[in-house]
Amino acid sequence: MKNWWKRFKQFVQLSSSDQLLLIRAFFVISAIQLGLKLLSFQTFRQLYSKLTQADKSKETPRLLIDRNIRAIQKVSGPLSAFCLPQALALTYFLRKDKHIDLIVGVRKSHTFEAHAWVEKNGTVLIGDLPDLDFQPIWTWH
Repeated sequence: MKNWWKRFKQFVQLSSSDQLLLIRAFFVISAIQLGLKLLSFQTFRQLYSKLTQADKSKETPRLLIDRNIRAIQKVSGPLSAFCLPQALALTYFLRKDKHIDLIVGVRKSHTFEAHAWVEKNGTVLIGDLPDLDFQPIWTWH
């Protein structure tokens, strides 16, 4: 209970625009997680593609990208949202940016592992795992 109260006090101290961004991130990640659990991946992918369909002609300022990343990371812990929901949420927020790619990669060590991350012009924005080498198998533009 103390943890909840601490988060609430921190939330109240934020600016109204930061509060709105956190609320938005909370609902987007929650909807993504729900969709991934309830729908087949094919159905989810089709629905998500329709929701993120936009004229990709804009260049998102780095400051706005960083604010979105911080909001996503802040709400991801309490929601237990890991790499795929985070990457999908950031891609949703930056859906009009012409240089955003969501990438899913795999690696085989002792077990099969998968990971998702978002890149802009080859730079990882969210989902960076510098010590692990995942081979991209799918890129979502």
